[in-house]
Amino acid sequence: MDVERLLRMLAEQTIEQAIILIDSEGRIAWWGKGAEHVFGYVRDEIVGQPLSRLFTPEDVRRGMPDYELDTACKDGMAEDDLWMMRADGSRFWAAGAVTPIQDGNEKVIAYGKILRDRTDQKEQLETLRNQVTALEQADQHRNIFLSTLSHELRNPLAPLVNALQLIRMSSPESPGLQYPVKLIERQVEFIRRLVDDLLDVTRISSGKVQLNTEPLDLRDVLGRAVESVRPALEARRHKLTVSLLGAPIPVHGDRDRLQQVFVNLLGNAVKYTPEDGQLNLKAFVEGEEAVVKIQDNGVGIAQDMQPRIFDLFTQAENTLTRSQGGLGIGLSLVKQLATLHEGSVQVRSEGVGKGSEFTVRLPLRI
Repeated sequence: MDVERLLRMLAEQTIEQAIILIDSEGRIAWWGKGAEHVFGYVRDEIVGQPLSRLFTPEDVRRGMPDYELDTACKDGMAEDDLWMMRADGSRFWAAGAVTPIQDGNEKVIAYGKILRDRTDQKEQLETLRNQVTALEQADQHRNIFLSTLSHELRNPLAPLVNALQLIRMSSPESPGLQYPVKLIERQVEFIRRLVDDLLDVTRISSGKVQLNTEPLDLRDVLGRAVESVRPALEARRHKLTVSLLGAPIPVHGDRDRLQQVFVNLLGNAVKYTPEDGQLNLKAFVEGEEAVVKIQDNGVGIAQDMQPRIFDLFTQAENTLTRSQGGLGIGLSLVKQLATLHEGSVQVRSEGVGKGSEFTVRLPLRI
């Protein structure tokens, strides 16, 4: 088999890749069919011309042609992606490499340059970059809007609370006012928690939340979280089974923020489980992680919703969940707070009507 002849035939018949030989002086010595296809020059009009003929004017001024050959000599190969010029003056994005060709004495006698037109990839990359920039700008605008909205909503809350206190003081024995006053108090508290969650989401997204970390026994944090949701548990007649490790579960974290994580998860379990439901809270150690699992036999989560359940403003499309209200902020906040603690949170559900299990993992304090 005449290998050299086959290689010449391969070089001649390769169309999508430009194969070029360059002499030691930086002039084009051989021009394949692929180069003719990619650049638009026929062999007779380009052979003998300096390599710089293929580069953009700005890269010629920067000395890129000589730099490419020098790098190939020093490193054994020069890889680069850059704009190059066609015969008609148009540009294309070239991806390729230059390899030095040495004689028996390791003297560079020529160079081989192989490249492809990858303008399509460059355009795709630019499109993706533009999309990322647009998303970042949209995220920034959303955070500004949410922060402004949260502060505007918070302003009237204090006068409302004060007005309720005045009503109670002025008519302490009026039975007709007890129910509406309690109703207003519950709704004001709901709005306050919603506003606080909105503010927390925007602060974390903007990097403005500082954790007050300290050594903690995670069991204490979970105990406080359970007490916080106990009134809601009793109101819906849920049974909560708590199973905690007998020994301390040492973690390093912000007590209030970690409690916020588990109050949100327990609150969700209470909220999205029909009355007389069963909830389970488990905490144990697995390897070098503290693991907390919160399970319920509630409405469950559809399979296609689970990958997005921690996204801001995501709610499962379910009659019961819609009737419970909410904006889909809590789980997004849970994920962000867990991440700030170098932990993680996952969800698992067999589907709608089959309950849910949320798992929080935090690094142990060794």
